[in-house]
Amino acid sequence: MNNVRQYLKAGDIVQADIITHNPHATLLLRKGTTVTDHLLDSLENFDYDFERMNIVVNRNGSIVANKAKEPVKETPPEPEKKDPTAVSFSEKLKNDAVLAAKQLFAEGASTKEISSTSAELSQDISNTVLSAGVNANICIQDLRVTDEYTYQHSVDVGVLAAQLAKRLGWNRERISMAAQSGILHDIGKKHVPLEILNKPGRLTDDEFAIMKLHPVYAYKELSGIREMANEIKLGAFEHHEKINGKGYPRGLSGNQISEIAQILAIADVYDALTSKRAYKDGMSSARAVGIMSEMMDGFNTKFFTVFLNCITLYPIVSHVICTDGLSYRVDRHTPGYPSRPVIFNEFTGRRIDLSENREISIFGEDCEEIREKFNLRK
Repeated sequence: MNNVRQYLKAGDIVQADIITHNPHATLLLRKGTTVTDHLLDSLENFDYDFERMNIVVNRNGSIVANKAKEPVKETPPEPEKKDPTAVSFSEKLKNDAVLAAKQLFAEGASTKEISSTSAELSQDISNTVLSAGVNANICIQDLRVTDEYTYQHSVDVGVLAAQLAKRLGWNRERISMAAQSGILHDIGKKHVPLEILNKPGRLTDDEFAIMKLHPVYAYKELSGIREMANEIKLGAFEHHEKINGKGYPRGLSGNQISEIAQILAIADVYDALTSKRAYKDGMSSARAVGIMSEMMDGFNTKFFTVFLNCITLYPIVSHVICTDGLSYRVDRHTPGYPSRPVIFNEFTGRRIDLSENREISIFGEDCEEIREKFNLRK
């Protein structure tokens, strides 16, 4: 047993990462962690003099700090981990894509500009997706370069559509068509009043009736582009249709809905759920997929199953809660096992490849909601 209880009390909120420096830097507690008796019991088994650590906590509203015997060494920030299994988009392409999307949504954009700009952008996206490895996944967080939802959302849906079309075995031309339709799927929203489009609360029935016209507006605008394939136009027109017939604007069902629209229906909902808006935070990929699984009767089941295998559910360096009740950092992904990455417990030093170890599974992201649901403590 060590002296940890002299410096940490149950209820303390850690104000800075608590790190050992002898012999190696080891992260014991993250900033923001609430100290519990259970956690203190675990820390008492750790062979270290806590007087030598830099400990700063919020205790009942007051900041309390000990003065470490040894100077605390500056720990250089860890280099950002890149996921070798992820489709990689250059910063230039991501920024150029958002700028192109802005041009498409400009009030005075001509049909010629809409056609050429979206075609060029879809070619860039599909080329990047096709050049990636067979098992390369999309990590949606890696695409985000702006908080301007309308433009970023259009790019995201185009990328996700291309990725899913690739995994479905479509040829290059149809992959590019899926990307172009994704880029243009919401172009009709520029004809929806801003007070409805940006309303943070629930829309009234009358407001929703106006919102539901945006696919119609999109189809009308794209119909004037003769050189554009009709399937691209139908994707924008039908992306809110549902396999179960409960979508809009026409209430189509099953195979009455074009295949590109069936792809866009999945990409659109996924990106909307994971995106940050002025009135809500974006949820994790895993949580979004959980919600979408409850909406399965509205999606093409085959397409949705393939979609799950071409996105990153748990980004590298994110934290998850597992069935053993512990928190782990996601270290890397194993191709073909999107829900079973390699994880690392920063307290115990244990590394587990979940694709091989079937005794442990992930509950979900390490967040208060999950901890409360399963009565877990930090």
